[in-house]
Amino acid sequence: MSSGDAVPEDREVADSCLREDPFTRDLYQGLQHIRYVLKATCHGQATRRLTDWLDCYQSHPCGPLVKIAKSIQNREEAMRRTIVSSLSNGKMEGTNNKIELIKRRGYGYRNLERFFLRLYLEIGR
Repeated sequence: MSSGDAVPEDREVADSCLREDPFTRDLYQGLQHIRYVLKATCHGQATRRLTDWLDCYQSHPCGPLVKIAKSIQNREEAMRRTIVSSLSNGKMEGTNNKIELIKRRGYGYRNLERFFLRLYLEIGR
């Protein structure tokens, strides 16, 4: 369920928290703004949006946003390239998730060969 599909009661609770706590509101707004930056479709758009985000949050009173901004600034060019790249590590993340689930279900395999056989069976490689 995405945030747009939120139950009205949940949305009311979230809105109440954002109204009452400036720290939470700042974090929420900063993270929504970075989501907007990540939706850029070309390099120029990504550059403009990322620069605007960094200008806004590098000296923000919310400490965690400042730390995120510093991390992004240290890798700014790589971040721009990543935003417009069509490549994804989703398949690898999915495979890693499957492996972790198999390990958890097996409560630890004593025989490594059987563990790998189970991985090959589940993952299909």
